[in-house]
Amino acid sequence: MRTLLGTGLSAWFLFLLAGCAFDPNVAFPSARGLVTGAGAQEGADLATLERGRKIYTTSCTECHVARPIGHYSIEAWHHFVGIMAPRAGLEAGDRAALEAYLLAARRSLPATERKIPTR
Repeated sequence: MRTLLGTGLSAWFLFLLAGCAFDPNVAFPSARGLVTGAGAQEGADLATLERGRKIYTTSCTECHVARPIGHYSIEAWHHFVGIMAPRAGLEAGDRAALEAYLLAARRSLPATERKIPTR
């Protein structure tokens, strides 16, 4: 009985681990993945995109959950950043990095992840 239970739990754990390893988070793309795609189109470098992603996943989540980037248009993200940046105490460079990340990430998402059109 213990062997069966242990085997079942081991299989379940491996299933979860494999799911994490092979299912990239398309809702919050990595900066490295954006540099060759939409980030390159926007002229954003890796350091800027990494800084913007870090701000999005840390500063923005101090007060609320991070919203999936594909759920809002680029215009909506500009609006939200305009409202929230002063509340979060973001300096101009941090705000620019955050917007660069959101813009590049939004444009890089597959159509299935976009709830509304890009523009």
